[in-house]
Amino acid sequence: MELREMKDEEFDSLYPIKIKKLSGTHWTPVDVAKKAVEFLCGREGKSILDLGSGAGKFCLVAAANVEIKIAGVEQRENLVQISRKLAAKFHLQNLNFIHDDLNNLDFSNYDAFYFFNSFEENINLTDKLDKDNRINLELYHSLITVIRDKFEGLPIGTRIVTYCGDATEIPSDYLLIKSSNKGKLRYWEKLG
Repeated sequence: MELREMKDEEFDSLYPIKIKKLSGTHWTPVDVAKKAVEFLCGREGKSILDLGSGAGKFCLVAAANVEIKIAGVEQRENLVQISRKLAAKFHLQNLNFIHDDLNNLDFSNYDAFYFFNSFEENINLTDKLDKDNRINLELYHSLITVIRDKFEGLPIGTRIVTYCGDATEIPSDYLLIKSSNKGKLRYWEKLG
């Protein structure tokens, strides 16, 4: 079956069991990824960056459905390796997974951004990705501040889609264009 035709259960079966079990908490649902990428491509975007791409589900679904460049940044090397293997399996040429800390990335290289509250693991111990079982509010808030500062420096017309979370990382000069999925999926654009 082609990746673009898969539903969540079929897609998640591509992952190792441990990663598959985390899907409900950490990986973007297929229908959400399709809605998000449609908005992010809407203004002739050339590239999209997924902040905290995890096992790559958003990026893989997005790359299978659009032709623009998709990138995901993830700090966990094992998740980047899984993502890269799936991208190769499905011959996705418009997709790149970056193993790095998002602090090191120049956001000006991208036109649009997807953010599925990647930092919540620091304040919610449900389905932890690592063995570290501590709440770290200081790290959570510092990461949100880094993202907000980087978003502030982007040009007018930049689009962001957030899924879940309270959207505190979105600067005040971005307008909420619309929302869906009971308000969990939010579409933003920088106006001025």
